[in-house]
Parts: sequence; C-alpha cells; structure tokens
Amino acid sequence: MEYLSLDYRDPIFGVITLLAIILIISISSYWWEIFKSKEEETNIKKYVKKFDQYNSFDDYKSLIKRRDVPTESAILMALTYEKSGEFEKAIEIYLALLKNTLGPQKRQDILTLLGKTYYKAGFLQKARETLLTSLKLSPRNEESLTTLSVIYEILREYDKAIETLDSLEAIGSNVGQKRLYFKTLSIINSKELSNEQKLEELKKLGLESRIVQRKIFEFLKQSRMEIDEELLDRVELKNVIDLLWTTPIMQFDKEALKKNRVLNEIYSAKGEIQGSERSDIFALDTMIKLQKVGDVRADISFSYICSNCKEVFPIYFYRCPKCQQIDTTDIEINLIEKSYETGSFI
Repeated sequence: MEYLSLDYRDPIFGVITLLAIILIISISSYWWEIFKSKEEETNIKKYVKKFDQYNSFDDYKSLIKRRDVPTESAILMALTYEKSGEFEKAIEIYLALLKNTLGPQKRQDILTLLGKTYYKAGFLQKARETLLTSLKLSPRNEESLTTLSVIYEILREYDKAIETLDSLEAIGSNVGQKRLYFKTLSIINSKELSNEQKLEELKKLGLESRIVQRKIFEFLKQSRMEIDEELLDRVELKNVIDLLWTTPIMQFDKEALKKNRVLNEIYSAKGEIQGSERSDIFALDTMIKLQKVGDVRADISFSYICSNCKEVFPIYFYRCPKCQQIDTTDIEINLIEKSYETGSFI
C-alpha cells in the first residue's frame, strides 16, 4: 500500500496527471464549441421556420401592418433572408414595413435597405428608383449614393454616375479615382467621337493614372490601332503586362519594339523575336531561357489580387467584385505548363 501514501511524489506521475487534465479540458472545450455552434444553427433555423409557416408571407405581412412585429425584428428577419439569398422574401418584408406610418429617418433607412436588396437581386431599375426615393428624404445619404453610382455604371449611364459623385464629394467622400474611372468609360462608350478623338481625350485625362493607362491599351488593342513609341515610353508597362502579352506584335511600331526593354522581354519570352537575354521579371526571365534552349512547354498566366480585401480573381477588374473599391488591382504573373485542348491541331 506504499504507493497510496500521500508522501509519494513521482515527478513523471505529476506530468502525466497535468497532461491528462489539459487533454480533458481541451476535449471538453472542443465539444462544447460544437454543441454551441449546432445550438445557434438550430435556433436560427427555428427562427426562420417560425415565419415560413405563413403562406406567401400574407399572415406575416398582416402582422407587420398591424405593428404586432417590432420594426427592428422585421428588418433583422429581412437581413437573414437576404444573407441566405432569399431576396424576394426580404423585399416583401421591406415593402410591408413601408406601408406602415414611419418617421422620415426610419423610412429612409428601409428604402436604402430595399434599394440595396433590389440591386443584389439584379432588379437594377427598381433599385435605382428606390434609392432615388430615399435620397429625396435625405440627399446626403452616402450609402444610397454609393450604391446608386454602381448601378449607373452597370446601366452605362456614366454622366449620371458622375453626378452622384458630385453629391458624394459634397459630403466629404474622396471620389477622385471614381470620377476618373467614369470619365474614361464615358469617353470610350461615346458614339459621337471617332477612335482617334477618343484616344486624344483619354490622353488628356492624364497618362500618370493607372486607370487611364489601362483603358488606353484596352482600347488600342480592341480597335487594332498601332501603339506608338511615345505612348510606350510614357506608360508603366508593368501595369498592362497582361494586355501586352496577348497583343499581336504587328500592333507595335517596329522602332518601339527594338527600343522598349519591357516590350522586348515580353516578345522574346514568347519566342517571336530574339532580343533580350534576360528579364527582371522571374516568369519572363524563365521563359526567355527556355526559348533559348528550344523548350516551349512553359506559358504564362495572370491572376489579379485586390490590395484592399486581398481577394484573388482570374480576370482583371477596375472595381473589386467583393469590396467594390476602384483601382485596387495588383497583377500577379504565374509560370505554368502550356496546355493544349483535346483535338487541337497544334
């Protein structure tokens, strides 16, 4: 019975006991978190199901109209449906709330929420009308103005988008990049200007802007106009390297092709000329070296990272699809193995 003595002090036994206690606490915490998570999920489902018992929301909307449901609870319910992608139900709740007698501030808030929900659901015209109505109650509503500018952009009503920026600027928002972006879109989509006039108007906006640089190169590539030496010298080509990679070599002035280092590296990497021996850009440098030894298995792809929210996208964006910020795109060059489609004759 000596091992039961209180005087027994084996250090290994103490360590094992301590580890056992820590293990028991860790396992208990883990299962408690799972239990709480499932409990919360069950409560949300019960909460939503509580309102799903009404047929087409008729009974629930009656409760809202009679003010048997607090406005805040109804808004929370609408936001829950919106988050789960059930926009129609959220819209019905907001519309039912608007039929109540509400104060100007509350009515404005609900109109803003309704307008944003219409926008997320793809009902752009209704979203525009709703947000304009909310702005009649409060012309300085930044949330409504910002969403409205995005809607005008999608509808290609760029002059109206610029007008909303004037209102945003009046309340202290920084709209410099957005204004420049909408101006470039307005010029490029103008039916009154020729291609040459569009190019001149874009240059007047300022070639120091990344937005203008890219829009000019996109425009030149699409219209198949020659890209001259002066333009190449004034633009930071790394900001448009993905466009240059897919632009036919015949669109460039021959002298510019010889003199411009980045352009020379790109087409050397593609194997279309034998100019550069190396490049400071790793992917291009590798491609150039592979071309030298006749290895054509490598290729280059591009990915685009938002410097604001850090999301990665496969195509270039001027306005981040997630955080809606403008001109936050960083281009990442990736070295990949060239793939051929099944059945290709190449």
